[in-house]
Amino acid sequence: MTATEARTHRAPAATRLRGHVDLFLNAGSLMATTLITSLFGFAYWWLAARVAPAAAVGQASAAVSAMTLIGTIGMFGMGTMLISDLPSLKSHKWDLISTCLLVAGAAATIGGVLYVTLAHWFVPGLRTSTPATILLVVGIALNAITLVLDEALVGLLQGPLQLMRNAWFSVIKLVLLGAAALLPFTLNGGGLLLTWVAGIVLSTAILGRALRRRGMIDSLQPRLSLLHGRGRTAFDHNLLNLATYLPRAALPLVVTAVLSAEANASFYTAFMVLSFLAMVPGNVALTLFAVTSGDRAALRSKVRVGLALCLGGGLPVSLLVVALAGPIMSVFGHQYAASATTALRILALTYVPFVFHHFFLAVSRVQNRVRGAGIFSVFAGAAELLAAWYGGSRGSLTDLVAAVAIVMGIETVIVAPTVLRVVFARPAGLDPGIKVMSTTRLTVHERAWLPLEYIRTIGPLTGVNAPRIRLALLGLYQADPKHRAVSRLDRSSGRWQHLYASEIGAYIEQAVTDLGDGPADFDAMTRQLQAEPRGDHPVRILVGGGYVAMKVSHAYGDAGPVNDLLHELVSAAAEYRPAILPPLARPRFALFKAWFAQFGTKPGRWKTGISFARPPAHEETAIRPWEPALTVRTARSAKVLKQMRAWRDEYAPGVTTSAITFAAFTAALSELGLDPDLSGGTFLADARRYLAKGTVIDSNFCFGPYLSPDRLTDPMSIHTTLKAELGTGRILTMMMLRTGKIGLLGAPGMPDTLPSQITVRPRPRLTFSNQGRHDMLGDLDWTADPAWRVNQSVPTLTGPEGITLTTSEMNGVLHLEATFHASTFDAGLVARALELVCTDPAALIMARR
Repeated sequence: MTATEARTHRAPAATRLRGHVDLFLNAGSLMATTLITSLFGFAYWWLAARVAPAAAVGQASAAVSAMTLIGTIGMFGMGTMLISDLPSLKSHKWDLISTCLLVAGAAATIGGVLYVTLAHWFVPGLRTSTPATILLVVGIALNAITLVLDEALVGLLQGPLQLMRNAWFSVIKLVLLGAAALLPFTLNGGGLLLTWVAGIVLSTAILGRALRRRGMIDSLQPRLSLLHGRGRTAFDHNLLNLATYLPRAALPLVVTAVLSAEANASFYTAFMVLSFLAMVPGNVALTLFAVTSGDRAALRSKVRVGLALCLGGGLPVSLLVVALAGPIMSVFGHQYAASATTALRILALTYVPFVFHHFFLAVSRVQNRVRGAGIFSVFAGAAELLAAWYGGSRGSLTDLVAAVAIVMGIETVIVAPTVLRVVFARPAGLDPGIKVMSTTRLTVHERAWLPLEYIRTIGPLTGVNAPRIRLALLGLYQADPKHRAVSRLDRSSGRWQHLYASEIGAYIEQAVTDLGDGPADFDAMTRQLQAEPRGDHPVRILVGGGYVAMKVSHAYGDAGPVNDLLHELVSAAAEYRPAILPPLARPRFALFKAWFAQFGTKPGRWKTGISFARPPAHEETAIRPWEPALTVRTARSAKVLKQMRAWRDEYAPGVTTSAITFAAFTAALSELGLDPDLSGGTFLADARRYLAKGTVIDSNFCFGPYLSPDRLTDPMSIHTTLKAELGTGRILTMMMLRTGKIGLLGAPGMPDTLPSQITVRPRPRLTFSNQGRHDMLGDLDWTADPAWRVNQSVPTLTGPEGITLTTSEMNGVLHLEATFHASTFDAGLVARALELVCTDPAALIMARR
């Protein structure tokens, strides 16, 4: 790669880091959880020591330790198994989560019963009253459940929600303890434990309410069948978790056994400082596992950023601890400084081994090498304990720590190659067989629309076939090798990849499919493209029988740019010449300038500019299983536009034909018994109307606000509402906010997974898209009169209860397309609604007046 080419791959650090906000946000929430729970935990035990007898505090702390230990074991790998499986699970996510919570709770309950039984018979100091014993078992089960739940939220990349639950838990138990201290009785161990358990219950209830308000829970039906085939995975994760957790937890016991309790006090204090440092790589690695489980292509970039964060941020701090080890230990007392200063210095130097060990575990989990990593961790943990025993039995605390550090260094030599192979691997998203000349980063607008696609199907035409379309695209490449229509779309990194000339022929061959010269089913061509998964071709074309079906990623553009591309490709193919599309400038601040022109110097419009209508919350009803079945129905009429205009002149002067069409379609759905949601709809609108004169945007510049006309079956109401909305310029604020969010958090390359359940009686939620006039296509070499020409505009995505109506006009003919899921609504009824609109829209509207 030349220096020039290398520079094209570089981007400002801030720009590169924006794509990793998911890593920072979720890892940061985990670290914040640790800090908050530690801070409030200290406050809790400080207060408990002052309001309760020492014996009660001892009993409660022992109970909490048992809850933590047995709860961790009782998770049985369910949490990390969920982190692994949830990102790739298309349905039944919360069914699986609830099943894992049930299993973990049951396993922890069994462990809790065994613990209290053994304590009752063999450890008299841990005996408690029957109510306190029952409460302890319940607490152990609840602790295991919430531990699994927290990791499930990490798997859903909802780290801030687990932070919220833990923050509420910390605050609630502290408040309850303060309230109990004011009551006229002496707190015992059971009372302290009750505040802890109540905190778990109440914080989980608050979390549940937040999840439901956000519509994140689709179903909570435990199904043990969902664990079929996952038992081995859970076992492997549990083995790895315990092999990592138990040896470190046992180290203080070894120190006490081979040295003394006093030496362990010093060691535990020094090890606590190291644990605080190790919190960073531990949480980053756990988040890395969650983020990349559903997107392995991102593993390389996430590991590189994570390592840079841990080494760049944590290593200087660990070296600072080495330098200040004496003063740090002096905080705890002179005796601690005398016995453990050198030990802390050695432990601080093991920060790098901690980093590589945590990242090794994360990479192993992502690459499905969990069992191997677990077996390695078992031997590594045993080696550390043996080293601690050997060093301590032959010397001091310093010798013990040095022996453990040597073993950890050897472990680093073993595991580091696994991590570094990922760091220096070939970038994800690059097919080894494809040579990329250079790349261009997608703009924020392009990234915002990346998950969506748009299909245009036209015909019948003459002089158009697959070889000629390929020739037109090849000519476009020769004129502009970086044109987006002939570039590769890398969804994982959000870049246009520009190919070498040696690669473009095969790439265009794959982009254009030849269906032959025989009779073609144009509706089937549209459905075929609709059903195809999203790929790396921004432009995907089917050609056959005189018809052209072109699927374009919305990252390329919306209606205007797509029609320009379609017109030029078809014209060039008919004329047997290369396509010519001059490159357009990509103005960076067009949106901000348009927004500032609308609101920046007009404070009186600010209030209107930030008040947005939101779709109403729908009441929860009975649900049923559901699978997507995206389909489209179409209709056209050469007569209905004249009828609409005649009716408008008499009953609704000034109303647009698109408003009449929208109202008539809604009325038709109502007449046919589909009972559409009349509270409002989404209206897609082009925002170019707000741009300064001469400013051209060749990608996407539109938005779909939710509007609530007084009557969705009245054209005048729709027209008035839409006109008023466009008059405010409010969609520019919506676009600005969305741009800011995407710039900060990044944007997905694929759409969100559709739910697995819907309401038993779904009501159509309507989206209206007016594509305007397509008369610019009128000069193509059509082989049919306007009334018989196909001109379809079809999206490739809609919600499970959504119906998207797309309208356009071409040479006096109205073209309609309805996109929906046939598994939700009867396709025949939707097609009938389109026919009614094309037959007598006035009758539909007048019947609803």
